[in-house]
Amino acid sequence: MIKLFRTKKSTCRCRPQWPALVTEMNGYGMPCQPSEHGSPVTRLLELSARCAGCAATYPGNFIIEPGTPPPFDWAREPENTVCSCEPRWPKLMVMLRGQYYLGYPGTEGQLVVDGAAEGAFCDSCGARFLGDMAVDLTDRSHLEDPDET
Repeated sequence: MIKLFRTKKSTCRCRPQWPALVTEMNGYGMPCQPSEHGSPVTRLLELSARCAGCAATYPGNFIIEPGTPPPFDWAREPENTVCSCEPRWPKLMVMLRGQYYLGYPGTEGQLVVDGAAEGAFCDSCGARFLGDMAVDLTDRSHLEDPDET
C-alpha cells in the first residue's frame, strides 16, 4: 500500500530521548509520562503525546501525569508545569511559614498541601508543581546549614 500523506515524525532528536512528554487537551498542554498500558482516558479521547523538546510524536502508551489539574480555563497555569528532570520531581520545594521545605508528590504523609496553591516547584528545573504533595517538616538537607532554625 502506498501512503500519499507524510506521517508525523516519531523519532525523538533530544538527548536523552523523550525527556518530557506533553499532550493537548481542550487547547492546553498537559504533562504526560510513559506507561506500559496507557490509560482509558488517553485512549478514549484518542490523545497523542509528543516530546516537549523536539515535538516528535511519542509512539508508545502514556498517561497524563498524576496530580495534573483538569484542562479548563480556571485550572490553567501560565508558568512551566512540565518537570524535565529524570526521575520526575526529584526535589520538590514549598514555602510554608516563611521557610522552604522539601516534599514529594502524593498524599502519603503527615502534612499534605496543594502544590498549586502553595507555589511548589522543582528545585532542579524550576517547573511549577500543581498537584497534592506531602511535606517533610523534619528534612532539612536542603539548607546550607541544616542545624539553623
